[in-house]
Amino acid sequence: MASRPNCRSFMHRLLRICLSVSIHFLVLSRVIAQTDSVIVTGRIRNLSARLYRESPTVLVSRNNILQASRELVRPAPLNLDGTFRVALPLIYPQEEMYFNYGRISTAFLAAPGSLEIELDADSLFTTAVPFKFSGVNAQVNQQYARYKAFEAAYPNKPDAAKLSRESQGLSLNGTFDLFSGTYNGLLQAFSGREKLFPLLSQWIRSANRYNAASFVYEKATVEGDQINKELNDSLRLANDRLLTAARASAMNRFANYAIQQSSTPEINQRNNSLSIKTLSSLLIRYGRNLSEAERTRLQGYMDNNQAKASDIRFFSDLVRRSNDTIQRLVAFETLLQRSRAKFDDATTNYLAAYQLANALPSLTLDFARLLYDYARPQVKDSYLAQSLDELYQLETKDSIRIQAAVQTLNKAGRNASVLEISPGVFVTRDALAEGRALFDRIINANRGKVIYVLMTSPDSEGERQAALDAQRLRNTFGSRNFALVYLPNIANDAQRWAEFCVKNRLEGDHLITTLAQLGGIVDYLRPNGEISATIINRVGKIAKRNAPLPDALEEIKKVVDKNL
Repeated sequence: MASRPNCRSFMHRLLRICLSVSIHFLVLSRVIAQTDSVIVTGRIRNLSARLYRESPTVLVSRNNILQASRELVRPAPLNLDGTFRVALPLIYPQEEMYFNYGRISTAFLAAPGSLEIELDADSLFTTAVPFKFSGVNAQVNQQYARYKAFEAAYPNKPDAAKLSRESQGLSLNGTFDLFSGTYNGLLQAFSGREKLFPLLSQWIRSANRYNAASFVYEKATVEGDQINKELNDSLRLANDRLLTAARASAMNRFANYAIQQSSTPEINQRNNSLSIKTLSSLLIRYGRNLSEAERTRLQGYMDNNQAKASDIRFFSDLVRRSNDTIQRLVAFETLLQRSRAKFDDATTNYLAAYQLANALPSLTLDFARLLYDYARPQVKDSYLAQSLDELYQLETKDSIRIQAAVQTLNKAGRNASVLEISPGVFVTRDALAEGRALFDRIINANRGKVIYVLMTSPDSEGERQAALDAQRLRNTFGSRNFALVYLPNIANDAQRWAEFCVKNRLEGDHLITTLAQLGGIVDYLRPNGEISATIINRVGKIAKRNAPLPDALEEIKKVVDKNL
């Protein structure tokens, strides 16, 4: 006879499962607040075997208003009959997206629902409008395709470089009028040929406005000018629910302008430090190894929002104990405090989301989670909050794989020789070796190959992009005759680089050094910037100091081919 299950044990298991599911959905409801999406389907008719082999995938991409430089791409593999299907999330009610197939591309306007794009392979390069749209926004997208064909043939199409030259000496208002007038002139010419759908007019005029705004923000930032309120209000539409690439770019440039304006001497003088209440709250929440006496003392400062001059040393000691964490949080709060003195709540809200979104790629998982948990509740705008959640998910989605790689590195201690911490990612470090000797060790391990050494870090967007671009070199030259070596400038923070290279799948050799070791290697390589490349020939000698950076593929090929 089968034994009866223990009722108490069963109830405990059921309770644990329910709690786990509840917590899981609570986390998801916070991170994924939006549920709207668009289903993009389509077909490339008369798809030949040759064309399929050359381009077996369709790419559909969209923007994020907090990171204009980051295109969020979803690949859609082609079926043998040329059909494809891909689902993309939507944050804004109307979003500009991009369809790419081989050398053919177009923008289209997406909204919740289904949208279909059809092409004929036989006429991809012979017809002015190779796209046929159906589904949501079909008429608008079809008219937009005709508008772009009209623009391609228009003799006086806007020239950004020419406009930039013409704007020299103009006021900020004059610059905006010049750019917006020129861009809208093209739309006006097209409207003389056919009646515009209202949504198309809104879409193109919005993009034109933000393209002009980008130049104004850039000009104001470079020249240190202040944009008057009337012009500033006209550059950005209130309650704008249409997201374009132009808007994302303009808002990012606006953030840089606003941060500069929030750092003027008069603003700094009035808002140079946080209140005692805010600093005490940060230390209570994030301070390291606080005693009960210290917590009680901080609570008293927070309640009274005041401290004596003699208390400065107490605060300094606690900040020093939690140096990196508290300093980043203080910098974040100080920026918001200064922006509140200069701008309205909507601007401060955007700056809070923008600062956090652009800090995430350079942070460790633990610190990204800490900063996100702290700053996310301060982002009140629902669209910005969802945009931030999306970027946070992207930065932390491979946390299990990243944590496993960090554990592998830490287990090896301070001495690792070509240690594979993740597929294709090899780390070498030796804290006791002299810098030049450690560098020669990894060069000798790749002797017989042309070696591309890239010195970079995860600190800035340019440095991160250089690291990503270098992967194309491995794909171009292969691993038999070519080796890629990363030399990260990370100030003894091996974990941060390990997480960055594993998260981004940066295959190749990674030489982790101390500051002293890096100094010795820098003396030998003599780089001329924070991002620098060196090409080593097959016998281990320097073939090219300050070689072309990874984005200059053709120039690199000339040097590499010469030394193969």
